[in-house]
Amino acid sequence: MSSSQGFSLSRRRSPVRLLRVLLRLVIGSTVLALLWGALVGVLWFVGSSQLRGVPLAALREDVLMLGAAGARAPEDTTTVLLLLVEPLDPTVLRPSPLVAPPIILQSGGARDEPAALILPMDVEVLVDGEGLMTFEDVQRDLGADRLARAVIDYTEVRLDHVVALSTDALPGLVRLLGPLEVCGGWGCDDPTPDDVRAWLRDPDTEVALARGAAVLRALAPRIDTELFVRRPLLGREVVDVLAAQVVTDVDLGIRGLIDLAAGATEPVRFDVDRLPMVRNPTTGELVVLEESAMLRFQRLQEGLPFDDIDPVQDVERLRSVTGIAVLNGAGVAGLAAQYEVELLGAGFIVEGTGNDVRFDRERTIITYLRDDKEAEPVAFLLAERFPTALVEAVDTPPLLDGEPVAIAVILGRDLTTPVVPPTDSAGE
Repeated sequence: MSSSQGFSLSRRRSPVRLLRVLLRLVIGSTVLALLWGALVGVLWFVGSSQLRGVPLAALREDVLMLGAAGARAPEDTTTVLLLLVEPLDPTVLRPSPLVAPPIILQSGGARDEPAALILPMDVEVLVDGEGLMTFEDVQRDLGADRLARAVIDYTEVRLDHVVALSTDALPGLVRLLGPLEVCGGWGCDDPTPDDVRAWLRDPDTEVALARGAAVLRALAPRIDTELFVRRPLLGREVVDVLAAQVVTDVDLGIRGLIDLAAGATEPVRFDVDRLPMVRNPTTGELVVLEESAMLRFQRLQEGLPFDDIDPVQDVERLRSVTGIAVLNGAGVAGLAAQYEVELLGAGFIVEGTGNDVRFDRERTIITYLRDDKEAEPVAFLLAERFPTALVEAVDTPPLLDGEPVAIAVILGRDLTTPVVPPTDSAGE
């Protein structure tokens, strides 16, 4: 409505009313921001408390001291025992079994790339108060703390940290933060959580390590401050997965987790090696080549790479120091001399040949002195050349012309019996 003078009679908004609206918006926004900040703060605090480390007695200074020298590693390196275990269940009191062999990881110092030494699960070590146990049995029966102690005692390598990662940890993060592209030497994939779980269970430990590292590298950029500030509930789920499926002595907290993720974004090539072993063909037992294993342990103790170690030399070193006697137990003229030539050509040290006390041996026997750590693996290597032979550990050293030798190969008639090829169903 207008007056006769043309002025509008509509009501103007009161400046006071506009100020009140603005004030309410400011207060509302402030309250929301405070509530959001409080939520983030609570989740940050609770999450950080969940990511605290578990004290491990094996890493205490007084436990680390072994004899006069003690376990050692360079001060400027970080040495970690990595354990891949079955999914962790807090309702089950027993430790979670190993899925893959334990791995000693070492980075820093003079290393251009991290070193990874794979320890066989079924190698037997002496455990205080328990006797001989395999690494697999130590983890299953006694847990990660005692396994770490067993690894330190066996290798005399100082460990800074222990990380037990379950096969559900990375798949759980992929479920929350995926989909993601994972790339490596095999190409690129968009793995599901089940795919990642299968990768971690690959029987080739080096493949599992490489794929696991690639998944972690793909996940790392998504674990940042923005995740916990803008999406705190999702951040809380990430923390829940890690707290439930990772056990470590490291006090991470959310800030430490973010810093760790930031350092895991670059591709990493590992300097991987494993303990050289031979298998007992009679029992299937694996035996570590002790001298070669000590060489690997020394590299970790001194922070030196593995890449200049030639695995062929592991066996050659043993062959060159272990004397063998070749004895004719079949009564076939020239049999011992024939196999002496073959063994010398294969790189074995033959001390001499002779006749056994009897000539009616039906089966070849390879004997060595029990508990001789150098002779034992060479005897198993010899068994590979005599597939029908029986390998025996004896309590007195084998003899050649009355003198002791490390190993005696007593040739039997199984080496002279011709192999009859199988016939088909037609009898041809």
